[in-house]
Amino acid sequence: MNKLTHLATMITMASMLVACQDNSETENKEPEAAKSQTKSFTLAAPQVNDFSVTDIDSPTSAPINTSRETVNFVTKIPADFTIASPSVSHSIKSDEYWTKVSGAELNSGIALTISQASSVIRISPRADTSSGTLVHSKAISPENIQLLKDSDKTNSTQTKSYIKSLADPQALATAGLTDDSSALLLSADAKAGHYRLRVSEKLQPSASYMVNVKEKNSPYQLTLTSRNNLASTQASIPFELELTNSKTKLKPTASLKHANGSFQALKVVQVNGQWQAKLPEVNAMPDNNLGLSEIQLQVSTQVAGKAVVRTVKKAFKQFVPSAKIKPTITSKWQNGIPESLTVALDMDKAGRFSVAGYLTGVDEQGKDKPILKTESASWLTPDSTEITLKLDTDLIAKSGLKAPYKLQGLTLKDQGQMARLSYQAHGLTLN
Repeated sequence: MNKLTHLATMITMASMLVACQDNSETENKEPEAAKSQTKSFTLAAPQVNDFSVTDIDSPTSAPINTSRETVNFVTKIPADFTIASPSVSHSIKSDEYWTKVSGAELNSGIALTISQASSVIRISPRADTSSGTLVHSKAISPENIQLLKDSDKTNSTQTKSYIKSLADPQALATAGLTDDSSALLLSADAKAGHYRLRVSEKLQPSASYMVNVKEKNSPYQLTLTSRNNLASTQASIPFELELTNSKTKLKPTASLKHANGSFQALKVVQVNGQWQAKLPEVNAMPDNNLGLSEIQLQVSTQVAGKAVVRTVKKAFKQFVPSAKIKPTITSKWQNGIPESLTVALDMDKAGRFSVAGYLTGVDEQGKDKPILKTESASWLTPDSTEITLKLDTDLIAKSGLKAPYKLQGLTLKDQGQMARLSYQAHGLTLN
């Protein structure tokens, strides 16, 4: 009996040991099935078309966006999607010019240069604040506009009319021009040359007007190429200027128009063949973040014996370099797949910032293919500079793409200024 009892006890203990071993193996396997890791990566070296701020500065204007809410977006993108770098500059063409004049100048007559027949001249009244109050100049009746060629005898009763047709403010308003402007279309007899435009009705001497000469389809077009954004740390605006069908050396004049409508004259120089418009030390930046600045360039030259005048205008964003991405990025992984990326910023003043990028994986041919776009925006302070980009592990797994994963098109924006601060075509490789 004792032997049977002893045998039963041994069997019971063996069963308990097996059960404990099974439980131990299950407990050891569960962490393997849900393995988490935290890794750190370093940003790649900048490439040719990448850009970033160098010295950090503090914005002085009130931010546009002051939301404290943190938002995250993860968007699935097709595998054939092309990740394109943002355009840092673009070109504007002009076949026209503008000149600002007073009522007194229009009454006495202003000089205009026409390089082809059938051009259009438009006179627009402008607001005047020189008296301390806002005064809008009155519209001009087109029948009171006279146009004479400099070579004509102004006292001759047989002076030929160079005006084919006229349009009053009401007619132009139906076409979408609601600025009380008047216009005249020149006839085919209005050949290239110098003219004098005069208004016979009595105008306020201090009234302000803008005269626009549009020479549609002219072979002489002025092309301006310059940056879309300009940091406050830059002392000049680099630009390229070209007049088609002309090899004459250009001598442009420049001005800077702020979002509030104020103008500043700019000195233009050439440095190693590169045109630059020098920014003034005083009031170089806009007084708020809401609008765009505008550079205006004017050229007056001779082409094939013809006098040609052109004005070209291009808007751009002026911003303060308020932050930059620190080189070390932390990543959390689940089962060998990245689930989030945490970016820290170098910054001096609190503000709302966004970080975005594209996650790519490698296909069977070893080529990088996009999986998703991730973007996050949050209010950050100098004591709390981290922003986390979420990733969708299910999207990554279902894509069929493998490591090494890459973060491409890494972009930092200051939403308080609505300005792009940096861009990296290849941000980092996640091994």
